[in-house]
Amino acid sequence: MSRYTNPEIITDIQNGKEEVLFYVSRKFFQPSRRWLRRKGVPDDKTPLIFVTVLLQLFRDIQQQRLSIHVDFESYLFNSLEEYFKQEKAKNRKQRYMLGPIYSDKQKDAVSMCVEIQDEEIRKLLYSRYAEKLSFEQIAVRFDFSNPVIAQFEVNKAMSRLEGIVRIRLNIEQN
Repeated sequence: MSRYTNPEIITDIQNGKEEVLFYVSRKFFQPSRRWLRRKGVPDDKTPLIFVTVLLQLFRDIQQQRLSIHVDFESYLFNSLEEYFKQEKAKNRKQRYMLGPIYSDKQKDAVSMCVEIQDEEIRKLLYSRYAEKLSFEQIAVRFDFSNPVIAQFEVNKAMSRLEGIVRIRLNIEQN
């Protein structure tokens, strides 16, 4: 594998030489993969993201006649950063628009788990999550001495419910 200088990389990309593509792939794939993994991208998705960004980068260099004095490595990692931010924003927007999607079976299982709780816990959870009462209001309604105790009781009831739901849905705890 021959070694390319930064101006040679840019020039060869502009001239459409394929050898530079192999060189850049070999040289920058592992550092890019490590960077993506640190950002939380699953390992099996890193090759696709790297290839997508690299091809877009090559197209941009060929079409825009980029200066040969641009640092290719910085340009590559800035492109990865930009791609990552765009995908993250797109995922956030889709999640906001769609919300979590649960099957009817999952909904039924959760409602059954709520039903098996005693009446006091159901009322406590209902007042916090359905009525959206503050801990101060819950403390007054349920006769707790202060909001901290109300928060503790709500969290305890919710933890218990989560445990039951996990068991019911066969979800392993992390």
